[in-house]
Amino acid sequence: MSPRIEVLSGLGDKSPAAILVEAEGKRLLLDAGGALHSGQSTAWVDGLDVDAVLISHDHFDHIGAVAELPAELPLYCTAVVAAALPGGREWRALPERGQCRIEGIPVTTGHAGHSLGGVWLHLGIGSGVFYSGDACLESQLFPFDMPPPARIALLDASYGRYDTPQAQCRAAIARSLTGPRVLPVPLSGRGLEMALWLDAHAERLGIAWNLDAACRQALEQLLRLPGSLRRDAHDATIRRLLDAPRVGSPELWLVEDCDDDPQDWPEHRLLHTGYLTPRRQRQKADGEVDWLRWNVHLRLTHMRGLTNRLGAERVIPLFTREVRAVGELLTATEEPAMSEEGSDAAG
Repeated sequence: MSPRIEVLSGLGDKSPAAILVEAEGKRLLLDAGGALHSGQSTAWVDGLDVDAVLISHDHFDHIGAVAELPAELPLYCTAVVAAALPGGREWRALPERGQCRIEGIPVTTGHAGHSLGGVWLHLGIGSGVFYSGDACLESQLFPFDMPPPARIALLDASYGRYDTPQAQCRAAIARSLTGPRVLPVPLSGRGLEMALWLDAHAERLGIAWNLDAACRQALEQLLRLPGSLRRDAHDATIRRLLDAPRVGSPELWLVEDCDDDPQDWPEHRLLHTGYLTPRRQRQKADGEVDWLRWNVHLRLTHMRGLTNRLGAERVIPLFTREVRAVGELLTATEEPAMSEEGSDAAG
């Protein structure tokens, strides 16, 4: 029997993730995303009737509405992601890389390369349903595991047709690090990787930098977690980074993103590297802040490669306004045209 799939939220825009998959008399919810900014709807929760929820990773637009779900609803996630659940919320373990059964449905998981402890989900129904969650093939810290074949692919298309390689993104950010800067970052995602990048390149760039207590604690936690959660050969670098002396008033700060505004850092200029809320988009348009992307989602080449690897016959691009354009490029037989700019201000 073919599965029935309904994207409750996350189709046609950068919006909370919530996908309903129904098969074999069971209804599974993939992710339970909360609003990325004030005014964004989470009406997908209303009237929800499912047998279990599976959470891909701990970013708010994938986990933020868990508190609105019934407390008795079985919830599955990895141990790292469970730390971000509301206090006291019961959960059941998803493997970071492996197989299990949920409500009788075979589930395979693998590292998604986007964030600490984040996974993609493959459901063994029909000829396979693959949900990437948020995924990235370019991280030098977080591993990505190639998934098994699937006829249906729900892909992270947050960047639309954008296809600029990460090396070019890093080079552009390096060129921008002139004068006092603050880089607000998510702790379980790009923040960890950017700390390692700064450690490797700050001296060559002539930059004195420091990281706030939250970023430091996130790196310390990373060392305490199983080595399978990170790519090889980083532990010594992380220890050296944590032990290195730091200046008290650096040119550049790497800090936890606490919805910082320019007035919070009067002596520094904010450089954002990911999703921009509408307020931050206005600040950027007014010249108050800067923005350069650090890739943490799939770009077009990688979506195309995954589609081919999966053997997917049906592809649903998620988290983008460019649903039709991306979908046509992913199912076309000729090579896609490459866009150097994302159509969305997100990512």
